[in-house]
Amino acid sequence: MKKKLWMTFGPVIVAAIALLVLLWTPIKFKTITPTKIDQASTSLDVRVLKGEDVKNAAEKENYIPIIGSSELSRMDPFHPSSMAQKYHWKNKPFLLGNPGTASLTQAFNVNGMTNLKNKKAVFIISPQWFTKKGIRTDAFKYFLSPMQLSGFILNSNHGNKEMNEYVARRAIDLGVKEGPIENQALQRIANGQKITETQRFYVKHFTRASLESQDNLFGTAFLNDHQEKIDEAASKLPDDYDYKKLNKLAAKMAKQHSHENDLQIGDSFYKKQLMKRIYTYKNSHRHADYLHSPEYNDFQALLYMFKQNHVQVMFVIQPVNEKWVKYTGMPKSALINFDKKITYQLKSQGFNDIVDLTNVKNKNYIAEDTIHMGWRGWLMLDKHLKNFYKDKNADPSQTQYRMNNYFLTDTWANNTKF
Repeated sequence: MKKKLWMTFGPVIVAAIALLVLLWTPIKFKTITPTKIDQASTSLDVRVLKGEDVKNAAEKENYIPIIGSSELSRMDPFHPSSMAQKYHWKNKPFLLGNPGTASLTQAFNVNGMTNLKNKKAVFIISPQWFTKKGIRTDAFKYFLSPMQLSGFILNSNHGNKEMNEYVARRAIDLGVKEGPIENQALQRIANGQKITETQRFYVKHFTRASLESQDNLFGTAFLNDHQEKIDEAASKLPDDYDYKKLNKLAAKMAKQHSHENDLQIGDSFYKKQLMKRIYTYKNSHRHADYLHSPEYNDFQALLYMFKQNHVQVMFVIQPVNEKWVKYTGMPKSALINFDKKITYQLKSQGFNDIVDLTNVKNKNYIAEDTIHMGWRGWLMLDKHLKNFYKDKNADPSQTQYRMNNYFLTDTWANNTKF
C-alpha cells in the first residue's frame, strides 16, 4: 500500500521539493542571451515590465529605454523601433509600457532598473492619465511588480523620507496587498518608521530571493515576438534618411490607412473601437479637466526615481488627435493648461529636455487613433531621438535635478495657477 502511494504521489512530491529548491537557490542561470534581450526590447510583455533581469542586462548593451504606455504598441514604419533598425541607430529602443501603465507603476519600474544609473531614458507623458481620480486601482494592482515592491521596501531606509512615505501610503491606498510581513513593512514606511530587522531579513531572503529566481528562470520564456512586424514596417522605409521625404511618406501612408473616416483615425482602430458607437462621443469631452489629479503627485515620485539614479531623461508630451478634440468638444484650454502645468513641474526641478508635441503647427496625422502618437507624430519624435540615441551615457550637466516636495502635496495636485 505504501509503495503504491509512493509510486503515485512520490514523483509529485519530489518535483515540488525540487521546484522550491530551484526558486530559492542563489544560483543564477544564464537565461538572458543577446537574442532574448533583443526580443524583450520590443515584446511589450508584462513580465519584462514587472521583472528586472532582462532590463538590467539590456542596460549593459546598446539599448536606451522608452517608457510609456499603450502608444508603444503602435508599430508603424515610423515607430522608433522600426526607424532604429532601418537607419542603424547606435543604440536601440527598449520598450517599457502597456495600456494602463502610468506614473506610479513606472516609478516602481525605474526604481528597479539599477543599471540605469548615469544612463539615458525617454519618457512619454499622456495627458489622459491626469484625470480627477488618477490611475485606476485595478490597473495599478495588475502592473505592480512584487519584486519591485520588495526592492522599494528594502531601500526605504535611504533617500527622501517624505517621498518614501508618499509612495508607501499611495500603494496602500490603491489596495496593494502582498504577504502579511510585506504589508506590515509598507505600513511602517507610510507611517515614517524604518522597517524592522525581521521584516528586512524576511523580505530580502525569502520574498525577494524567490522572486529573483522566478524572474531569472521564467522572465524571458515564450515572450511576444514582434520582430516580423518591425521587419515589415522597416521595409516600407526608403534606404536613405531624408526627413522631408519621410514626412510626405508618413502623410501618404496615414491617408491610405484612415480613408474610411474623416477623423484621421486608423481604419482598423476605428472599426473595432469606435464605428458602432461613434455618435456617443459627440461633444462628450466638453468638461475635460487635466488640472486636478493625484497623477501629478505620482509623476513627482517618478521624477524622484530618475533623480536618484542620475538618469538623463527626454520627456515627450504626447499629442492628442486634433480632429478628435473638435469632435468630442474638448476645450483647447484643457490641453494647453495641462501642458503648462506639467512643463512647470519638470523645468522648475531641472528636467529641461522636453519634446512637446502638443503645439506643432501641422497636426495632420500626428496621432494614429484618438490619443496616441502614430505616423507623423512618431516621425517628429524620431527626429529628436536620432541624436539622443547616439550616446547612452548621461551628460552629468543634464542631471543636476532640484527636487521639491511641494509637488507631492494636494495643493499642487489641484493647483491651477503656475
